[in-house]
Amino acid sequence: MRTVALAGGTGSAKLLRGLQQELGDFTVVSNVGDNFWHKGLYICPDIDTALYTLSGIADVAKGWGIQGDTFNVLSQLARMGEETWFNLGDSDLATHIFRTGRLSQGKRLGEVTAELCTRFGVSQRIIPCTDDSLETRVDTIMDGRQQTMHLQEFWVRERGAPEVARVSYVGAETATTNEATLRAIEGAERIVFCPANPVTSILPILSVRGLREAIAESPARRIAVSPMIGAGPVSGPARKMMKSLGSESDSLSVAKLYREVIDCMVIDASDEGQRRAIEDEGMDVAATSTLMNTREEERELARTVLRV
Repeated sequence: MRTVALAGGTGSAKLLRGLQQELGDFTVVSNVGDNFWHKGLYICPDIDTALYTLSGIADVAKGWGIQGDTFNVLSQLARMGEETWFNLGDSDLATHIFRTGRLSQGKRLGEVTAELCTRFGVSQRIIPCTDDSLETRVDTIMDGRQQTMHLQEFWVRERGAPEVARVSYVGAETATTNEATLRAIEGAERIVFCPANPVTSILPILSVRGLREAIAESPARRIAVSPMIGAGPVSGPARKMMKSLGSESDSLSVAKLYREVIDCMVIDASDEGQRRAIEDEGMDVAATSTLMNTREEERELARTVLRV
């Protein structure tokens, strides 16, 4: 089954592991809204999470970075008085140095990502949703003052503490879907929206010109796994982000955001009470366990999204 997974963040990584066990071969279309320049290097957190996860070296406990990585460079920067709010492990730095070097040679992000997949022994295809600049920016309110910051500054540096007034995708008006992504969508039999913060991981992908339309027109079966259980997200700042849209942080609200681009919403069994309202949005509903606390639960959820 030709499968494409839209992915971003740690919840996505768990389902990607499950899909890897069930399918082996599939394509990941990654969010790039959290990409940013830091210490002179181009950092792609969601691409790298997918890369490290599918290569089997991800730090599963932390949900980011490389298992067993050291932080000697970061420690030395701290001794020199540099800001070290964004954790960059020593092995992780090698990835960013490699990527930045290739980009400086004129390579496009998609080309560099494909090369990294080869270098890391990842047989699945990881494709950035666009090769163009796209940044998720958060309008925050801190001490009564409004301030706009990059998503990484909001979530990592500020620990997600500020109130969120608005989320925007800078560059979306000019960013275009790359050909590899379009080919993957056009050839897909199944498109999976991984369980991820809708506002900061999935909507940035859908904001890229041509991509939402391609998914909406696809004859593939389109399934989304809700990242919500009850009235809140499994993890992360999704509650604040959803509130900034005037939405609740539940599966029904996620279904409304994905209306017209999905056929089926997978929700946690404890949210069976939302089934009828989600069906009224024009989509099928499947209820199962969505927590993925173990590898077998990751695989079982993957089986569900490939079956429903």
